[in-house]
Amino acid sequence: MQHEQQLRNDQQPVKHQWLSALVMAFIALPFIALLFLCAYGFIVWFGQMLFWGPPS
Repeated sequence: MQHEQQLRNDQQPVKHQWLSALVMAFIALPFIALLFLCAYGFIVWFGQMLFWGPPS
């Protein structure tokens, strides 16, 4: 009985790790990448307004 309970307790963290990995892979990392892309676009836009001018 204790062996079965130990197996169930050991499997819970593995399920939690898989869920965390999937959330990171499909939600958090694309969101972070989108934020970096938006920040880069803002920097280029702002730089063109103040320093570099529009592309020719």
